[in-house]
Amino acid sequence: MKKILLGLLVVGSITQSVAQEAADKKIQAGLVTGFGLNFQKMGTKLMSNDGPGTDLTIGANLIYSFNETIGFNTGVEFDFESLRYKAAASNNVYYWYNDAEILQQQDIDPNSDQLFQLTTRKQKPVYLTIPTMMIFRTKFIGYFRYFGKFGLRNSFLLKNEIYDNGANFEPEHPLGVETTASNDNMTAKGDMLFFKSAVGLVGGAEWNFVGSTCLVGELGFYYGFTPLHLDKNEGKTTLSTSGTNPQATDPSHFSNQATQTQLQLKVSILF
Repeated sequence: MKKILLGLLVVGSITQSVAQEAADKKIQAGLVTGFGLNFQKMGTKLMSNDGPGTDLTIGANLIYSFNETIGFNTGVEFDFESLRYKAAASNNVYYWYNDAEILQQQDIDPNSDQLFQLTTRKQKPVYLTIPTMMIFRTKFIGYFRYFGKFGLRNSFLLKNEIYDNGANFEPEHPLGVETTASNDNMTAKGDMLFFKSAVGLVGGAEWNFVGSTCLVGELGFYYGFTPLHLDKNEGKTTLSTSGTNPQATDPSHFSNQATQTQLQLKVSILF
């Protein structure tokens, strides 16, 4: 019995000393990767959500510890997202395009540009994201400690590609000749807002598996409170509805509108 107790004391002492090396670090930094689901809440009845999208995150994180249990989490992350939309069943949605550019209303030339009836749309934006979150941690229990985070993820749009399914209307025919088509790798000037922000609540665990190196897993929920798309002025919109005549001179022009919530699972290694 004495030998067993002595062994447990030795193991506990070693465990505590190893964990303490990570606990005493003022700054932890390392790589992070993650996968998430995006859920868009629509702000217009002319377009609807076409199911959840995805989010792949790659980047680097840093944690500055004020003390053993409270710190600040920031970093630089790249988010590769997909957003899924479709035209509402009760509306026909159209846009004009030239080559790979979706045109704003003020730039349309019906004599040379093509008209497209939109059925479904996938957008693939790429964001540069800077998390700014407070982290609250337990003390190490053996090799593990547990934490919660609360704060913001602020994202800046770097790139936006659009993939549409629908039908082309040949411009030389007054009412158009419908041809099933896909428009891939399209761009739309001013379609998405340059900045988005979301408030997040995160929970996770940190495993100090060797020296001061830790493996971290976390699950977070983020509520976006900024719009994804620009609500543009007259002449700068790209989408329209026009009843039975898609080439009407006065269709109802509109901008897509949506906000976003995200559910993200992340894994990081900190040194």
